[in-house]
Amino acid sequence: MRVWALLMLVGCGDNITDRLAVCREQQASTVQDRRAIGMAAPYAADLGLAARDEELARSIATRRGVAWQVVSRVVRPVPLGDLPAYNVPAWATWYGRDDFERTFEHLFRALTPDQRHARAAIDPAAGLAWNATALDGLPDWPEQRYQDYLAAVQTPDEAQGLGGVYRVGYSEGATKHLVESYAKQFACRVGTDPPAYAEDATKIGAPVVQRERVAVDACEMHVVGPYIAAAASVHVTASDEVLVRRGAAPDLDVYDCRGRDCSVEGGEPVYVGVIAPDAEAVDVTVAYTTADVADPSCLDGAMPRDAVIVKADWQRVLGDPLATFDTSGARMQARFAGSAAWDPDGTADPAADAIYTVQLPGGQVFRLPALHIMSKELDHWLWITLWWSPHPDEDFGADRPSLPGVWRNYKMCVTSAYVEGDGDPRGGFAGTLGDALAAVSKGPGHATWCSNPYLEQGAGNAATNCIGCHQHGGTARLPEEILGDPHHGTDRLRNNFFTDYLWAIKGGRGEELSAIVQAELDYWDANDPP
Repeated sequence: MRVWALLMLVGCGDNITDRLAVCREQQASTVQDRRAIGMAAPYAADLGLAARDEELARSIATRRGVAWQVVSRVVRPVPLGDLPAYNVPAWATWYGRDDFERTFEHLFRALTPDQRHARAAIDPAAGLAWNATALDGLPDWPEQRYQDYLAAVQTPDEAQGLGGVYRVGYSEGATKHLVESYAKQFACRVGTDPPAYAEDATKIGAPVVQRERVAVDACEMHVVGPYIAAAASVHVTASDEVLVRRGAAPDLDVYDCRGRDCSVEGGEPVYVGVIAPDAEAVDVTVAYTTADVADPSCLDGAMPRDAVIVKADWQRVLGDPLATFDTSGARMQARFAGSAAWDPDGTADPAADAIYTVQLPGGQVFRLPALHIMSKELDHWLWITLWWSPHPDEDFGADRPSLPGVWRNYKMCVTSAYVEGDGDPRGGFAGTLGDALAAVSKGPGHATWCSNPYLEQGAGNAATNCIGCHQHGGTARLPEEILGDPHHGTDRLRNNFFTDYLWAIKGGRGEELSAIVQAELDYWDANDPP
């Protein structure tokens, strides 16, 4: 919601009762927004989607069709809590970092000292129900003051402003799981990060066929990989001689297989060394099966199917025009031939009826050029991103279904896997959409593509995918470091996703939900009776 100045317990007065009172006063300046919004609008997950994971990986058209359905559920208009005359998109009612903080602290402080020491279970549903009406327990917010606050909302943009301009929002399912996983989050924060590759991974994935064209100098070796393989055969074929080794990069003297047709056991990352007597391009194909760690160690199991997380890009309206981006096939080809950066192609000044716009109580106006959506309806999430365009019905918006209001002006891309499985780079589409897809596709067996011009900045970032970055969620890796990996960080390098792909738990340099948990637990561990 709005930027709430919630004071952690460790920063309050000496007496515990006084400290709690001060903290409540700090919350009192902001909880009116949640009171007006009420509970988050539910997200009705497609529970059959996970069984279609391989189908989505093999079909761009199917993937895009499913993604638009998810978008429809995320942006569907819902009545605004105590102001039902106004509608807001469902995601604008979802929970922010501050809702997590209030809810968790309320539940944890209600435990007995013994329960807190034991990290007893807490009930996130009860906590979120309390959070929705927390304002009612604040003496400086009598009913008349609250009614005056509601009466001050006079326009649709002001009603949208009650949803605030928070950057990351969590569906009810996501928030509940994050709250109930507080003990795991704490252990995750104070412990050591697990290895990127776990040899005892048990969750077997789908078969993968990955391709690489490797340019090599005469009599030199170029190493590609790792290929994150399960404990099953890894089959490598190449147009020239290669060296294959498990667990470490091969050299001319140490390898497990040598030739144009090699098979080795998996169970460790597999690397391929490409050598050639003459300077040439060597085609390498690696077929293998993945296996993942079943349960992320930072959570009480994987996120539930109705977990959806959005990341918003808000730009304040101060008279400056909005940058615009040409995403046609020809322009995307030119981007990739250069630095693969999102350089603007023009400007626009869209009115509030053309782009999602909010006005905060202080009068500040913000518009939303971009929105990331990640849905746990698939094991490795479905990665969707929207961006505003002055030409919304071309290229990546050409197949958009009927969407309500301003959402008709947004384009979309989506990925569901690291490796593209569709043999048709156009995805079966004619016209500008097929041209654009062909321009961004590296072909079957190569990395998938999905990048947002407003959210992915810097050299190489126009050629990325969402999943490649988020696989490192919870680590200390910086975006520029990830972009420096081969293929701009799009390759799969892990089978141990210990935060279930979330940067929000730790390592996100902004959300750090585990920091909220640690501050609360550290305080009570120091002040509860032993």
